[in-house]
Amino acid sequence: MDPTTEEIIANSPYGYIPTLYVCGIYVSLFGLATLLHTALAVRFRLWWILPTFVAGALAETVGWAARLWSSMDPDNLNPFIMQMTTTIMAPSYMTAANFLILGIIIGRLGPQYSRLSPKWYSIVFIGADVGALTVQAVGGATAASAVQSDPPGNPDNGAHIMLGGIFWQIAAMTIYAVLALEFFVRVRMDWPVRRVAAVEPSHQGGFSLHGSSDVAEAERAATKLQTAGFGFAQRSKLSLMILSLAVTTILIYIRGIYRTIELIGGWSGVVITTEVYFNVFDALPITLALYILIALHPGYLLYGKDRSVRSPSEIELRAGTEA
Repeated sequence: MDPTTEEIIANSPYGYIPTLYVCGIYVSLFGLATLLHTALAVRFRLWWILPTFVAGALAETVGWAARLWSSMDPDNLNPFIMQMTTTIMAPSYMTAANFLILGIIIGRLGPQYSRLSPKWYSIVFIGADVGALTVQAVGGATAASAVQSDPPGNPDNGAHIMLGGIFWQIAAMTIYAVLALEFFVRVRMDWPVRRVAAVEPSHQGGFSLHGSSDVAEAERAATKLQTAGFGFAQRSKLSLMILSLAVTTILIYIRGIYRTIELIGGWSGVVITTEVYFNVFDALPITLALYILIALHPGYLLYGKDRSVRSPSEIELRAGTEA
């Protein structure tokens, strides 16, 4: 006698049976995003996109392929464990990309307005991201081991470890968002964090840099140097990049809050056993973030066709050196 739907759901590690067509839609969307981000990384020769956007999209594709498998074989623990580990970690790869993009933007608009240099943004926040990813991986492995044991153990311990990784990630993103907001306000109001060198024409041509007793004059000179060469099109592109960075950060943040609530409730809680919550608050924000960063891609908005020049300040300094 075949088991009833109620019996299948009762034995399912999800607490429900993943909906076949929903899984198919997300596999298609994440798979396409993986291909598009790979193509754009090659097109613009931005290889850091491969271990960030591409890795995140690929992890989501694998996770949703596993959920598709579960929709056809709900009692099988292997796809459940596969989707659990991949979907919990996938956004961490994407946040690493956002940290890198902010560092590039800081280099364009003026490091003197930032509390951290672009290099230290990468070191501090990507380091924090790797730490959060590691904790989540350990938690996923612990939960998977409990589920696969005979007799099955309690996966809540693993869930608590994963929760720690999510908290870690949210804390890092919060600090990053606060520092980014402060940076953009300082740029807008022309409030540098630190004193910078004044830039004046030299007698031999080009520029000479030296300390200035007039801090305000030095700040104005540095700001002029940083923004020189930015036409309307370049400023518009940079504004779009900042907008996409803000929106994708908010989307990943929403997903992190959902995951926090989910894991606090435990492995048999209402949130984790309700499919629509996962579809709307986990998969949808990450899908939107991936496609926003395809439409507003850093390769086009930050570099365009000329990959040899990183910022207008480099043009000015190069001109001064060659003169």
